[in-house]
Amino acid sequence: MKPPPFTYCDPESVDEAVALKCAYGLDSFVLAGGQSLLPLLTMRLVRPEALIDINRIGDLQRIERRDGILEVGAGVRQYALQERPLVGELVPLLPKATGTSCP
Repeated sequence: MKPPPFTYCDPESVDEAVALKCAYGLDSFVLAGGQSLLPLLTMRLVRPEALIDINRIGDLQRIERRDGILEVGAGVRQYALQERPLVGELVPLLPKATGTSCP
């Protein structure tokens, strides 16, 4: 099956994403990874008017130290937590905990 027609939105900022979500309301979905949403679309179990893809929003991809605390953005991928030296430096268990292999 193919997904139903929808408007694809690709905001570049959090403010733009929020404005789009407000404009489309409950008839929209926010796309971050798609592992759950894409099968639902393909099987036509959901039919949103719009998809708001937040993957390109840089502010959500940040991993940084602030006052000795690790701040991880909502859009940071698992592999980034495993790869970035700063993560291991500030929270040594986190790269191991996000790994996919068993010891």
